[in-house]
This record gives sequence, C-alpha cells and structure tokens, in this order.
Amino acid sequence: MKYKTLIILALALMAFSGNGWTAMSDDDAEATIRLMGKAEAELPDAVTKEITLPQHLLDANKEDQNTAVENSAKGLKSANENRDKKHGNDASEPAQEARERGQEMSDKAKENRENQGRSKDRPDPPGRPDNPGQP
Repeated sequence: MKYKTLIILALALMAFSGNGWTAMSDDDAEATIRLMGKAEAELPDAVTKEITLPQHLLDANKEDQNTAVENSAKGLKSANENRDKKHGNDASEPAQEARERGQEMSDKAKENRENQGRSKDRPDPPGRPDNPGQP
C-alpha cells in the first residue's frame, strides 16, 4: 500500500514540475550563437575582417621586441652551455659504450635464435645402443 501511494505521489510531482520547465520562454535565455543575416553573408568583410594594431603601438613595441629577441638568444645560449656542462662528453661516453654493449648482446641473441632454428646445423641423434646381452 505504501508503494502505491509513493508512486502516485511521484507521478503527480513530475506532472506539476513539467509545467515549470516548459514555462521558461526563449526570451529569457541569452543567445550565444546567432545566424548571419543576408547582408552579413554577402559581405565577406563581416567574417574575414583583419584587425590591426594602431601604428603608434607597433612602433613603441619594436624596441621591446628587439630586447626580447636578444634576451631569448642569451637564454638559449645559456641553456645550451648548462646542458653541455651537465651532460658533457664525460657523461655521454659511458652511455654510448652501454648502447654498444646492448647492441652486441642483442645481435648475439638474434644469432643464437637463428642458429637454434636451423635443422642442418644440428647433430644427428644417437642411434639405438647395441644389446649387450643378458646379465
């Protein structure tokens, strides 16, 4: 009996809440996308208009741009020097030797696998031993 009452009450609440959702009009919502009108569609400038900065702002920034380029060049040079100090020739030689040893081991393992699969390189199996007779 309790379940029937609960289901009927839930259905009634859902029916009344539906009116609240449908009562909201489109005028209240904020439009984030709109279709272009015919005049806008015919004029390509409406879509492809270039935006440029005023010339006085571009001239003022040339000095700043040159300074930024110089600073970035100095920073790149400094980073390369630090990398060379940290990972110089002393550190790369053992790594290169380890790579070479690893390559040699890999080649040997590959050769072993190939040799193991060749049937003509295998020795002939031993024959049956002679019967020594009764003990």
